[in-house]
Amino acid sequence: MSFISLARNVFIYVSIGLFIAPIFSLISVILTENQVVDLFAYIFSEYTVNTVILMLGVGVLTLVVGIATAWFVTYYSFPGRKFFEVALFLPLSIPGYIVAYVYVNIFEFSGPVQSFLRSMFHWHKGDYYFPSVKSLTCGVIIIGFNLYPYVYMLVRTGLIAIRSTIAVATTLCASRYKILTAIGLPTIRPAIAAGMSFVLMEVISDFGTPQFLAIDTFTRGIYRSWFLLHDKYSACLFALIALFFIFLLIILEKLLRGKGISYSTIKMNTDYYHTWQVKGKIALILIYLICLVPILIGFVVPIIPLLYWSMERIGTFITSTKFYVSIFNSIYVAFFTAIITVIISIIMSYIVRKKESLSYAIKFVVMGYAIPNTIVAVSVMVLLGSLSSFFSSYFSVTLIGTVFGLMYSYVFKFLAVSLGPIESGLNKVPREIDWSSSLMGHNMISTCVNVHIPMIQKSVVVGFLLVFVDVIKELAATLIIRPFNFDTMTTRMYELIGDERYADAAPYALIVVLVGLVSVVILCKIFQYDRTKYSKVIV
Repeated sequence: MSFISLARNVFIYVSIGLFIAPIFSLISVILTENQVVDLFAYIFSEYTVNTVILMLGVGVLTLVVGIATAWFVTYYSFPGRKFFEVALFLPLSIPGYIVAYVYVNIFEFSGPVQSFLRSMFHWHKGDYYFPSVKSLTCGVIIIGFNLYPYVYMLVRTGLIAIRSTIAVATTLCASRYKILTAIGLPTIRPAIAAGMSFVLMEVISDFGTPQFLAIDTFTRGIYRSWFLLHDKYSACLFALIALFFIFLLIILEKLLRGKGISYSTIKMNTDYYHTWQVKGKIALILIYLICLVPILIGFVVPIIPLLYWSMERIGTFITSTKFYVSIFNSIYVAFFTAIITVIISIIMSYIVRKKESLSYAIKFVVMGYAIPNTIVAVSVMVLLGSLSSFFSSYFSVTLIGTVFGLMYSYVFKFLAVSLGPIESGLNKVPREIDWSSSLMGHNMISTCVNVHIPMIQKSVVVGFLLVFVDVIKELAATLIIRPFNFDTMTTRMYELIGDERYADAAPYALIVVLVGLVSVVILCKIFQYDRTKYSKVIV
């Protein structure tokens, strides 16, 4: 075996080990701790029930909103359609926990909405009923209108890919309802399944939104057990139960995909595609409402108070040292994490390109993205604690509460984010280029550095930016693993909200949203659909 082959295998196996070790550390805690617990009570606890209800509610809401908006902006012609194509992505720029914190501040008893109602109608406490924003119902609405773009973008991609099929059905005088239910939805079933799996995994992973809305979910139970009750056993048990749900979702998604038509392989004429002209004011108003309400609830309503509160506090924060330190810490950790993930992604993608039998390694590492952040944090903490105990007799060093531990958890979670675009970009490079480079005397490393990386630089930049943005927005793992007195923008915002200083938290939240807009721009570029020469409007 050559040195390069040995190094390649060692890198792959070490990478897999680093991704498996945290999960096995959770299992080791359960097996080694001498505790007798009522497993039935854990599985069917309030945390489980609330999580399942939240998943069902958010799943239905995102499914309806995502499919409806994608259908109308793809196959209906109306003024402002191109605006809605892009604007419907905007809620993804705001993390769910920021949306939740804004709505809590707006609609709570001392918030502007209820204060206005009391002053307008001279009401007092107890004179009127106002639904609590801290409820499962509001949680479904807030999370649903925050996550529907996952379904929207994948369904829209699928609908555009089958536009020739839709055009043929239209010329055969099939009704629009029949086209949608008999052709559109069955054909794009894989896209719907993928979008729904994204949404449901995000629901299980979300910590900040349930925390601010006081909804007991898995992630909140894990955080409370680990951070507040110092109950490592319960935290690990909740984490494993949540992982079980994640794996069930992955299996369910594979089953739902079934043997549906792969819309990416359909031969189509790209000269034109059919759209239906919206007739009548009522129909136009209805379509505007369907497309506008998700944008208002998921983006516009949260962003306006953030801008107002930030302008109110701008004088204070310009002179605040903590403000600049938290920004620096966020950028510093995000930058180096993104660099590390991109380097690992390039190496792994290149190794798999040279030896496809090692592609199973990719499947291992991409599963890290499906694991909730709180579970990643707890599993990494358990692993680092075990390693620190093992090495304590040899070295005077601790790995818990270090930037290294924090960045390790980020790489574990977000490696799949950079791996996707980089692997995709590398797969588009013809194999003949590798052979030509080899004939010219370049070895594998030289070919990768001097030939492939320049050719996939856009994919590398996209992977870097996506990881950078995700790390900036991360809350749960940062709260649990961060070093003492190490504040990022999200943790500082969390602390201020915990002290009910909602307006003071706004500048931090606004910066996170502005950074999040970068990911929306990237998504719009990635999912920028091929513009046809013209579209045939059916009146």
